[in-house]
Amino acid sequence: MYIFANEYILCNTWLFNLQYTVLVQFSISDSFWDHNTSHLYLYVSYSIIVCTLLTARPNTLAVVPWSGENARDFFSYRDGLVNSAVQECLKGIITAEDGDLVGHWLLTEISFWDHEKERLVLLTSKSLLVVKYDFIALKELDHKKVPLDIIDSVIIGDLSYPSSSLIPHLDGLANGVSGVVKDCLVRPIQERLSGMPSCNSANPFRISNFEASKMSGVRALWNRGAPLPFIKKWNPFEKEIPFVTFASHPLLWHKDGTDAERSIYNVDDFTSHLTSSLEWRQRNFQVAVQHRPILLENYIGLSSLIHNKNSLGFFKVRGKFSF
Repeated sequence: MYIFANEYILCNTWLFNLQYTVLVQFSISDSFWDHNTSHLYLYVSYSIIVCTLLTARPNTLAVVPWSGENARDFFSYRDGLVNSAVQECLKGIITAEDGDLVGHWLLTEISFWDHEKERLVLLTSKSLLVVKYDFIALKELDHKKVPLDIIDSVIIGDLSYPSSSLIPHLDGLANGVSGVVKDCLVRPIQERLSGMPSCNSANPFRISNFEASKMSGVRALWNRGAPLPFIKKWNPFEKEIPFVTFASHPLLWHKDGTDAERSIYNVDDFTSHLTSSLEWRQRNFQVAVQHRPILLENYIGLSSLIHNKNSLGFFKVRGKFSF
């Protein structure tokens, strides 16, 4: 099973490159099932890729950041860990000048280069703090503090890509084929080895499985509508980007608990508190709150596909390693 798992991870990681030959590597696991069945599965998997490329409908919506099944792989899943991180930040980062704490959240920050990152977000009466917290070493690594006074725009809506972007198509294709591999190859092997009866799951060949899913978010800007300078726009190491973009943390969909307990992972709850904190500036026409799609200017972005598909921006257990 170790060999088979490696082949599945390899296919899942490099699928965006449309290297169909990766699927052929599953043939090394023929010892787990009879020869004819393995070739049938390979043929079906290859066919579904080709059919999807020819029939997939255009979709510019961003995808859900994580579709895995084991929420316990996230170190932030541990009970009390987020609250402990907040208490540490209250002592070391927040000062009297920031005012009172309004709320805290664990969200997904989406960088200008479309890299999804796990971030602790603290909102005070005067500041917005974005904290990179190491949930493995239990320490704060970096933080960014944005005074609420300088925020001039807030955009609330679905995350989307330009109409000419390949990202939704490639990521949707990767998710769909991964589902086919898991349901048609991995699950039958597990059921055969464990002696479990076959379960009737949803049809993995549905075209909807190969389409990008809708994800909402919020973006706070303090650039007064000015475009990014050319140097900043094309410098991947630039940190002074005049906006932040957030989406819900993956644990919102996969962690048990009441709605109130899971609200710290919900970008909608954060958005509600943020707009309430800026309400007095809205009345004075100092902040514009807009409800429209949030554009992620990523057209090909192979690095972001690798980064996001493997959740490299999150602190997780990854086999024998954790990072």
